[in-house]
Amino acid sequence: MIALIAAMQAEVDEMLKLTTDSKKVIKDSFAFWEGKLENQSIVIMLSGVGKGNAAMAAAMLITNYRPQAIINIGTAGGLCDAQEVLDVVIGTRVVQHDFDTSPVDGDEGIGLYFDSDQALCDSCKRVCEKMQVRNHSGLIASGDQFIDLYIVDSLLHRYSGALCAEMEAGAIAQACTRFQVPFVILRSLSDIAVHDNNHLTYQEYVALAASRSARMCKEIINEIACG
Repeated sequence: MIALIAAMQAEVDEMLKLTTDSKKVIKDSFAFWEGKLENQSIVIMLSGVGKGNAAMAAAMLITNYRPQAIINIGTAGGLCDAQEVLDVVIGTRVVQHDFDTSPVDGDEGIGLYFDSDQALCDSCKRVCEKMQVRNHSGLIASGDQFIDLYIVDSLLHRYSGALCAEMEAGAIAQACTRFQVPFVILRSLSDIAVHDNNHLTYQEYVALAASRSARMCKEIINEIACG
């Protein structure tokens, strides 16, 4: 079984349009959507916002279903001038940028890092190229904080090379690593922090991003099943 954790209800709804035999199941007060995607069993879960919600969602998903892989999709703010709205970031590595135990542990206590599954990252890259979606692979900065222009420089100074910032990937990556479940993080860019403006309203962005994310997940799941 392949599992999908989505950050937005719109992404869950678009994914359900592509599944068959789908049904909503409540376990321990958490909602899951079970179904099939071209004969591949899948389960979808909505994480909620922030690391606490994301950690609980991932842990409950893994405990109840023991999936062979987890794909996490959602939205992020881009951190690079060369990026554009709707670009996709494939998180080969994730850092919890707000993790800081340096008063006790020194520099080793700054940031908590987790590595995505390389084979899943490669599948995502192939699907992006097939769908002609602009994409970037690298580090995702994750924490319970919205990143605006005023703190971009300090974030990039500490985590050089970070491609985007968001609020759930770090917790999901930590849970997957703890339970030894392969995972990959995909983020669609809703805005670019270093740009003065963005060419889509958020409502326009959500409609486009959710539909495309669902189609991407379908292709990625097919790759995993065939592999």
